[in-house]
Amino acid sequence: MTNLSRLARLTAMLLIPALMGNSFAFAANKPVDPAVMKAKVQARGVGRGVRATLTDQTEAKGVIVSVDEQSFTIKSKDAAQPREIQYTQVTGVHNDKMGTGTKVIIVVAIAGAAIGITAAILANAFRNGFPKTI
Repeated sequence: MTNLSRLARLTAMLLIPALMGNSFAFAANKPVDPAVMKAKVQARGVGRGVRATLTDQTEAKGVIVSVDEQSFTIKSKDAAQPREIQYTQVTGVHNDKMGTGTKVIIVVAIAGAAIGITAAILANAFRNGFPKTI
């Protein structure tokens, strides 16, 4: 049992710095060029789903209705009226749905974690002997 708790402590010691480093990396605010955001919206095109992160840390999600010089308009499925968003308000533009590559990575990561946990439990059982049942 001590080997398993040692493994848990080692895993925690490795995960904590990795997760903290990730949050520090995303905490830095980078200035965003409105021309870059306009190019990203235009690359998606009218009629495509988009998720825009705004400067007030909210997200606007919907289908692009129109693309203008200073702004673009999206129509959410819940909203009655389309919403116009200025490019200066946008800090990020993303696809509305997860891509196939992202889904594959998630499935592979979950399967790898399950295999790793199973291997650790079996290795611990082999080292300490299997429990005897009556």
